[in-house]
Amino acid sequence: MRSCAKCGASIDAPETYEFAGESLCEDCYLERMAKPITCDPWAVYSARSRSGKAPQLTDIQGWILNLLKEKGPLQAPEICRQLGISEAQFQNNFATLRHMELARGFKDDDKVSYTLF
Repeated sequence: MRSCAKCGASIDAPETYEFAGESLCEDCYLERMAKPITCDPWAVYSARSRSGKAPQLTDIQGWILNLLKEKGPLQAPEICRQLGISEAQFQNNFATLRHMELARGFKDDDKVSYTLF
């Protein structure tokens, strides 16, 4: 039995996925392989073409927007801490908000901060 290089979970050999020289569980492998891209012109275009409709947000996406409205701009670690979510959860949900042009990131000195669009 192996353990996942990212989360440390015990995994059987047939359920092990190799990525960049690491043995990963299925969840961690999918997280690395299916990571949304924030700057995706096609995703922005698709989101704009549905702009006449009210956006359907997940709970986490709604929490991120509300936090940015109340206290933004904020950096990712602060958002994650205040919402009790992981960095991966934030990045995945933020990518969707960026595609819908509801939130954006910007450079603040040498750090990235997030705010409303």
